[in-house]
Formats: sequence, structure tokens, C-alpha cells
Amino acid sequence: MRGFMHLIFLLVMLVTISVFGPARLAAEELPSATGAFKRGDYPRALALFREAEQSGDDSAKLKFNLGVTLFKLGRYTEASEYFWLLVPEPQWRDLAEYNLGLVARRQGDQLLAAKFFRRVSGRAASPQLQRLAALQLGSPAVEPVTQVRPWLAMASINGGQDGNPYAVKTELLGEGAVGEDNFLELFGWGQYRLAGTEADGWRLQGYGFTRRYSELDSLNLASLSTLLVRDIHWRDWALETGAGAEWVTLGGERVSQQLQLVGRAKRDFGATSVQLSYIPAYYTGGDNYSYLDGWRQRFSAGARRETFGADFGIYYLYDTNDREDLQQAADYYSYSPVRHAFGSDVRWRFLSRWELRAGVEYRYSVYGGQNRVVDDAGNLLEFERESDRFKSWVSTRYRLTPRLSLDGKLLNIDNRENRELYDFDKTEMSLGVSYVF
Repeated sequence: MRGFMHLIFLLVMLVTISVFGPARLAAEELPSATGAFKRGDYPRALALFREAEQSGDDSAKLKFNLGVTLFKLGRYTEASEYFWLLVPEPQWRDLAEYNLGLVARRQGDQLLAAKFFRRVSGRAASPQLQRLAALQLGSPAVEPVTQVRPWLAMASINGGQDGNPYAVKTELLGEGAVGEDNFLELFGWGQYRLAGTEADGWRLQGYGFTRRYSELDSLNLASLSTLLVRDIHWRDWALETGAGAEWVTLGGERVSQQLQLVGRAKRDFGATSVQLSYIPAYYTGGDNYSYLDGWRQRFSAGARRETFGADFGIYYLYDTNDREDLQQAADYYSYSPVRHAFGSDVRWRFLSRWELRAGVEYRYSVYGGQNRVVDDAGNLLEFERESDRFKSWVSTRYRLTPRLSLDGKLLNIDNRENRELYDFDKTEMSLGVSYVF
């Protein structure tokens, strides 16, 4: 009932005043502030709203009033900071995102504005707000709007240090071996809408990635992927199906290529967003990697929720493999693990430019079959390989402009197995820039 009353309040506010107008305060709550706003004296209104904020008023209503007043004054970056504070609150989220769309439009970012308006028009609880957002999408409205581009792309370049490029036990490296190395990463991603819309259409997407080490050329990694995707909506679910291919090389030599199918489903349950995915793929290895031939199937389930000023996520991933595996004389090595991964991450957005992320993941793996290894003494060892991997990371992004960002990341992996020979840990640090086209 309380949530319903909040929706009624928003509906009445939208009908009786424009979305640019401040939420009406009771007579004892700064009547002169709302009066100043209605008279068009926005500097005076802002000063009075600031006084309320400094006196300890932390209400969503006041944040909204500050946001729309700053918007009227043309201080769009500051206005967006207050609207972002309202996004985690379910009863204010739609109105806040609508106003973030208005801010993005005034700042010239039509792509971001369209993203907010599409989101509000598709899920807002208020039919009036849905229609307002749809009108913003369908007409130039207050500001001239260029047609939404059918394509989107981003590129990044990062440099860093890998503390254990081989991902092996340190003791196994020879005395003259490279125990750590610097690397340079290039990444590019893009998609093009072939037909239709996000709710019912076709798009082509793909990415390219490479990591090149300063000294360890044999570990230089590259991958290229392309995917054809069909988007549809079914009831309250956004569905995505597709088919694609990926090519991977290591040290300039082809490691594998794969053909894969993709199925994803996403739905919002209140403030919680749920996503399910299923990705079956068939791999063929290169000349020296035929043991990778075979099937891989992945199923994942995750949920995200915005609360307490942060975006929290949890997920589970099931990964099963049926590969050819490697037979060498008396030795046998399994490359067909069954894996269970559990993870969680949190994203904090500070003001409107800075974002901080942190996450942890635990992964348990069991490899099929009995590995057989002849040791240096000629003894035959048989064991079923099991591993526990703990991964943690912290990353940051600072937006210099709506499209250009500075990025940093710290990653740690601690891998422990039932045969200590395979134990390892590694730490990576990187800094870079990214740009959205």
C-alpha cells in the first residue's frame, strides 16, 4: 500500500506540474523555495533548497527539487548528480531516469538520452510518464534531436604488469625465466542494428582483443568474435537469441575456433533485474591443440539490484566440457572440466563521473577421467584433478567526458589444486583509457 501511495503521488505531481517543476512541499517546508521556483527565481530557489540540505534534510523530495532547479539554471552535471542519487529508490527511479535523459539531451549525448527514454517508456509504473518518454523518443521536443544511430562502438587501450604470465607455480620457472612481464591490451567492440528496434529486431555485434607481452611473445593472445542476434520481447522478458563464431590465437598460432549459440532472457522484478543465459559451443583446436576439440556448454543465472547508493550483483555459472583430451604415450591429461562458479560484485557511482567496482568469485573444477602421469622416477601417478580458484578485483573508471574515460584495475587469482604442482597465484595491474563512439 505504501508503494502504491508513492506511485499515486508521482502521478499527481506529473499531471499538476511539469516534470521540470519542483515537488510541492508542505506549507511548513520552505514555502518560499517553491514560490521562488514558480516565479522563475531559480537562484533564490536553489539557495533556499541548499539551506534545507545543509540543515540535515536528506529526503528524496529535496534531492529532486535540487536536481530540477539546477537543471533550470543550466548546471546539468550537478543536476545529474542529484538524479543519480534517486535511481536506487524504486518509487523515484523512473522519474529520475527520465530527467537524466533530459540532462543527456541538453549535454548533446543523444544516444545516452535515448537509452534513458527507452528504459522509462518500457517499464515506468506511471502510464503518463511512459507516454512522456515515448514522446521524447518520437519527436524532437524541446531540443533538436538527431536520429538515433543504428550503431554503437567502444575501444580501449590498457597497459599493465602481469605478476605470473605463465600461471604456474613459481618454483617451476627456471632460474633465468621471466617471472613477470609488462603487457599492452587493445580491445574493440561494436554492434550495428540491421533491422527493427531493441524490442523487436536484428543486430550484428562483434569484438576484437589482443594482449601483447614485452618479452614473452609466445604468450601473446588474440581473439576475434562475431555474433548475429535476434531481439524480441515476450510478456515481461527481453529475449536475445543468436549464433556466432570466435577465433583465438596464442603466440601467433591458432589455438581454437568455435561456433556457438546464444540464448539470454532478462526481466525486472521491481528494483531487481534477473538475467539467465545458455551458451552451447563446439570447438576445433589448431594443429597443436586438437585435444581441445569438442563441446562446451555454459549456463548462468544472475541478479542485480540498486540499493544504498550502489549496484549489487550476484551470479552462478555452470560450465561443462566434453573435449578430446590429451594422450601422450603413457600420460593422459584431461581438458574436460566441469565447473561451478559463484560470484558477487558491487558498483559505486560517486557524483556523476567516477565509478568504483569490486568483486569476488569462487570457482570449483573437477576434470573428467583419471589423469595419468609418469614422474621422473618412472612411477605412474593416477589422480582425478580438482581445483579451487579464488578471484578478486577492484577497478575504477573516471569519465573525463560522457564518452572518454580513464580506467584502472587490480586483479588477483589464487588457484589451489589437489596436486600442488598446479598451484599458482598471480596479480595483474593495469591502467588505460576507453572511448565510446
